[in-house]
Amino acid sequence: MSRLRLLIVLFFISGFAVAQESVSHLPALDEASRLFEEGKDYFSYQEPITLPPRKDHRIPIQFFFDYDCRVCSSAQDILELYSQINRDRVVLTEYPVATAKTRFSATVFYSLQALNADNLSSALLFETAEKSQYTKLSQMDNLLTWLGRQGIERNRFLQTYSSEQIKQQVDEAIRLTEDYGVFTFPYVIIDGKYVLTASTLYNDDYALAVLDFLINKKQ
Repeated sequence: MSRLRLLIVLFFISGFAVAQESVSHLPALDEASRLFEEGKDYFSYQEPITLPPRKDHRIPIQFFFDYDCRVCSSAQDILELYSQINRDRVVLTEYPVATAKTRFSATVFYSLQALNADNLSSALLFETAEKSQYTKLSQMDNLLTWLGRQGIERNRFLQTYSSEQIKQQVDEAIRLTEDYGVFTFPYVIIDGKYVLTASTLYNDDYALAVLDFLINKKQ
C-alpha cells in the first residue's frame, strides 16, 4: 500500500464514476492517448518493483484477480487479447489475490492449474462475476458439483486442493498480494511500475489504448 502514491485516493473518489460513463463519452483513441494522466487513467509505484530481467525483453503484465469480482472476467479478456496481439512485446501472467484469511480463490486457481484445467479457471471467473453465484460456488459441495459437470473428478480435485504443493503456492500468492500492495481487483501491474484498476479495465477500447500508451512508454 505504501508504495502507491497518495493519488490512489483519487481512485476511490472518481474511479468508479468514470467506469459508469458510456463508450460514446470517450475521446477518440488518438486524442485519448494524449490525454492519459497518472492518477486518472493509471497509477505508478513510487518505488517500482524490481522484476527478474527477461531474455526475450518482453514487458511483463501481471494480472491480479479474484473470483468474487464483477470486472475481472472482462479485464481478463482485454488482457488476453492485448497479449495475443502484442505477443512479441508483452507477456501476461495471472495471480489470484490472497490474504491469510481469504485463501479460497488462490487455492482453487492453483488446484485447477495443477490439474491442467486453466480453461476452467476462466470459466469460473465468468461464472462467479455475479455475487450470488460466487456465494453459491464458494461452498465446496456446490463447487465440486460444478467442477464435476466440467469433467473434474471430485476426489482428484480434493486431493490436489489439500496438497502441500498448493498450500505453498497460496502462501506465495499471499506474499505477492502484500508485497505489491494489491488493494483492489482487478489489479494490473505493467513492468513493476504502472497500475491499472477497474476504473480503466471496464471498457475494451479505453483499456487497450491505455495499455498501448504505457507499453510504449516502457519501450
